[in-house]
Amino acid sequence: MRVSHSPPRTAAAALAVAGLLLVAFDGSAATGPRILQKSTPGEIEALALDGSRLAYDVSAEYSPKRCNTVYVWNVTRQTTTRVSGRQTCGADNTSTGAGVRELALAGSRVAWIVNQGGNSESGDYLYTTLVAHPGERVLASAYRTGDVSGVLTGNWLGGLVGADRFLAVNHWATDSHGEVTTAGLERVAARMSDLSQGVATMTARATDGRQLAVLRSDGTVGIYSTGAQLRRTVVPSAAKEVALRGDYLVVLTKASTLEVYNSHSGRRLRMWRAAGAAQLDISSGLAAYSAGRTVRVVRLTTGKSVFTAHASAAVSAVQLEPSGLAYAFRGRGNSGRIVFVPMRRLR
Repeated sequence: MRVSHSPPRTAAAALAVAGLLLVAFDGSAATGPRILQKSTPGEIEALALDGSRLAYDVSAEYSPKRCNTVYVWNVTRQTTTRVSGRQTCGADNTSTGAGVRELALAGSRVAWIVNQGGNSESGDYLYTTLVAHPGERVLASAYRTGDVSGVLTGNWLGGLVGADRFLAVNHWATDSHGEVTTAGLERVAARMSDLSQGVATMTARATDGRQLAVLRSDGTVGIYSTGAQLRRTVVPSAAKEVALRGDYLVVLTKASTLEVYNSHSGRRLRMWRAAGAAQLDISSGLAAYSAGRTVRVVRLTTGKSVFTAHASAAVSAVQLEPSGLAYAFRGRGNSGRIVFVPMRRLR
């Protein structure tokens, strides 16, 4: 990225230069394909990357039209498509709801969960659409009642994951004590279909389209096929987040370490410190994560850093695919900012 150091001649020029200064890059990313940046009229609430498509949700809170919106940005073709509609527009309009809480992308399909609620009720709504033919529809919903700051009794949706042509989501029910009574994992396609039942399938956290990683309440990680056959169970130390791709399962622990496992044998290969890490993702032999306003990419075989970026605000989402790295943060004012770094800049 080049930044002119000559004095700007107009206020517009000054703003353009300021926009370029929102992100600084270090390390091997100095040369290669162009790093792309996109501004949004509101903050980014969710982000998903699959291949060359990047899905993102823009909050309605500071949007000029007061409308929550899901878009898909094709970073290769440089086209942006609005894929959400009227129902998602009002996602941020309830008193205790989380809005678009989860977002997943699987090839040409997008799915997201909207959470809305008041003081004594909460509901989840799973929307899906095709990128080429946008037209959101509710595929599933779940509703519960009680005290939103305490115990809610009823049904829930969560654990939405996607990659390649595979989408899946968890559903479960809780009783008046907040205990899970039933649970399951479902495939998301033209309609929902059961993959597996039982609390051991909670909660899906990552998929590469061939395997699925579930972070259970007891801290173990179950690795399943996309047909929901349990292949192995990994017992990390105090798991906080998990990421899965090909031969690797990586666990971010509560002690701020990255534990790297062979996804086929479950054997731990290595471990590194990752101070302040969050938003973990892996691909192409690399791990990416945020640490406050910083995004780091390290090699899984050595732990060596290959890329570092510094944003002007805390990084809210990180995604890594064979196509490259995407991350989001708050821009100037109440805007959002997305950066896409092609994979060739990371090697």
